[in-house]
Amino acid sequence: MIACVAIVGANNNPLFVRAYAEDDDLSFHYVAHIALDIVEERVKQSKDDMYLGFLGPVEDFRVYGYVTNTLVKLLAIVQDTPMKESDMRAFFSVMHNLYVNAMSNPFAVLGERIASAKFDRQVTSLVLQHNQTQEAR
Repeated sequence: MIACVAIVGANNNPLFVRAYAEDDDLSFHYVAHIALDIVEERVKQSKDDMYLGFLGPVEDFRVYGYVTNTLVKLLAIVQDTPMKESDMRAFFSVMHNLYVNAMSNPFAVLGERIASAKFDRQVTSLVLQHNQTQEAR
């Protein structure tokens, strides 16, 4: 189950962090920050694929990553259960589209926190749908 989704800017500033688990929001900021070091290494190694895959375990979570062409990082912090790579790849593809649509808004400021309620609802819907699919398996 996805416990948190984080979007981190090219300068490693948090653009969007939303928790979907009981844990403290601050702990997810911490996990996302730790994962950024791994993301940097993976980006240097894999220049042809935006999906970075399983980045590693951090505390009680597993972190999966995706990076856009503009070096915006999408992170999914998952409770400590393995996920299918194909499911995570599909999740990040939709997540990337949601991010692009949110940034296409003429009132959105690139590189600053995403404050769109519509974007928040769409991401929440995507995460809940993904989690329900995982629970059904």
